Amino acid sequence: MIREELKQYFDDLDSKLEPCEEFQIGQRIGELLNAKENKITDKQELAEYAAFQFLADYQNKNTGWGTYYGPMFVLPNKDNQMVEFPSIKAIDDEVMAYWRKRAEESKHPILSCRYADLIIDFEPKLKNISIDYKMVQKVIDASIDICGKTLDDALGCKDKLNRAFLLTKQINDSDRLQKIVAAIIETEGKFAEDDKPGLWGYAFKWLVLENNEADLTEPQKRTLLTDLESRLDRLSNTKEPNTWNIECAVVLLAEYYSKKKEEKKLEDALLKLEKAFRDSKQANSDGLLILNYLEKLSGVYSRFAQFEFAKQSASRIRTEISNIGDRGKFATHEVSAKINISNEEIKQYLDSIFGEQRGSDPIGKVIPKLVISFILKKDRVDKQLKDISSKYVFRYLVTNTVISEFNYPSAQFGPINEDYDRHLLQHFSQNLHFQSPFLKWSFDELAKFYTPETLYDELTHSPVFRPEDKDYILKTLDLFWKDDFLSFCHLSIPLIEDALRGLCKMSGVSTIKTNEDGGYDERSLYDLIKSGVVKKVFGAKGEDVEYYFHVLLTSRIGWNLRNNFAHGINKNAFADEHVANRLMHILLCLSQVRKKDEQGTKMKPSN
Repeated sequence: MIREELKQYFDDLDSKLEPCEEFQIGQRIGELLNAKENKITDKQELAEYAAFQFLADYQNKNTGWGTYYGPMFVLPNKDNQMVEFPSIKAIDDEVMAYWRKRAEESKHPILSCRYADLIIDFEPKLKNISIDYKMVQKVIDASIDICGKTLDDALGCKDKLNRAFLLTKQINDSDRLQKIVAAIIETEGKFAEDDKPGLWGYAFKWLVLENNEADLTEPQKRTLLTDLESRLDRLSNTKEPNTWNIECAVVLLAEYYSKKKEEKKLEDALLKLEKAFRDSKQANSDGLLILNYLEKLSGVYSRFAQFEFAKQSASRIRTEISNIGDRGKFATHEVSAKINISNEEIKQYLDSIFGEQRGSDPIGKVIPKLVISFILKKDRVDKQLKDISSKYVFRYLVTNTVISEFNYPSAQFGPINEDYDRHLLQHFSQNLHFQSPFLKWSFDELAKFYTPETLYDELTHSPVFRPEDKDYILKTLDLFWKDDFLSFCHLSIPLIEDALRGLCKMSGVSTIKTNEDGGYDERSLYDLIKSGVVKKVFGAKGEDVEYYFHVLLTSRIGWNLRNNFAHGINKNAFADEHVANRLMHILLCLSQVRKKDEQGTKMKPSN
């Protein structure tokens, strides 16, 4: 039995019939029951409190129950066990019977709608029975009543009408369908404001686009179309057009015109969107914003590429993106951090690779240490990223864009919860940059005490380097020793690709693929790296080496050295010592491959 204060609160709601929201009702119930301080033990009071704590239109599939309503929160308790509130486990026959009674007796439509909706949502799920038609009808009728009497705000009415419309279609109630369609059109007209696109367009979307006009009269169809076209005209003819508002209208009309094959109207609508972006001072205030709207226009035109004008416009926009040049530059600021490393720490690090007596160890003993020291462990970087992203959450909630030398995006990826693998690629790549000073110091020492010829002799132990390439390899190594990094990089990348191709061949993996001219092409370096051969050959470190090669050579989000070299992108980067050092390190990694004689083509690293 609920306490008197709570009963009086509900009586007041029923008698006054004033606007209210479910969240506010739940908040007030919690205050009356002192829910923050005391555990609610009465079953009916708990049913009331929980009824207004469930979240409608629950989106999180991982923590939901496959129902329209979901928990307010899912959090770990002191024992690190996940606890949800309200819980679907607390809903039993007694709770549902109480909600059914309250749905019947409540006079305020907000109350009766919520109780009835909980019944039709949870009862079929928990009891494996058919939906209660009377409760569905009550939800529909209450939703129409709420919107007609403006007992909820604009967005609240919109959500309730959407739910009621879908339920009406589900039970195929033709009389109520006419009423709910009329309520949707009337409610949108009541609340619509040109500068608030969330309050208009939904009637056109639900009833015209998604429902193929099936439940509309001819006057209703004309009204919805005319209203949206007039709104687009008003939005487009303002002194400073709002691109988002115009886009919301154009997206709806464009889909409609496309379905109706009205090409001229479609073209006019899309041109209004393009003009709005090009005329907007805000959209053209920064290179990144320019790129953003050009990409958006490219996507919109491409969506309607079955029409010749749209196909040509998409091509025109892509050409503009590829030639964006200085227009694509955007505001940046440098973020730096200073790390002090003493000379003694540097010496200790180098001693671990070269020994205290420099040049005393044979190069065959030094190279394996140098190789191992600079191959990042993927699982450690993974753990580091998870730790950092949990501490600096907001940094990882935005979309990331990798900009090319020519100021167009070469890659984009979303928030970390949606695109973790690409965030890991980026974080791994950044860690390689952090290693660069140590790699430089190591190669400085190598060049002091060993010669290119000595290194070549070591490379010849690896079957991936061909004897007939001796002059090519010696020339490449000599350039590195002379600090001619630009020339070294240009010679080393083909050498690396050829070595990896040879590694695949010796491992019995095809390096060719059929082409459209009836012959064969060499497989891409990405395919060779991802073929599994690198992972297999390098044994325990195979996964790390494969990922390392991919980040450096073939990932757009990483260094992408091979592809940038092949396409002439970021050419100046190949004069950078740090880039040259990484390519030399890859050569050293490949130098450690040995043929296992007793099994012919099976490969393994020597160390």
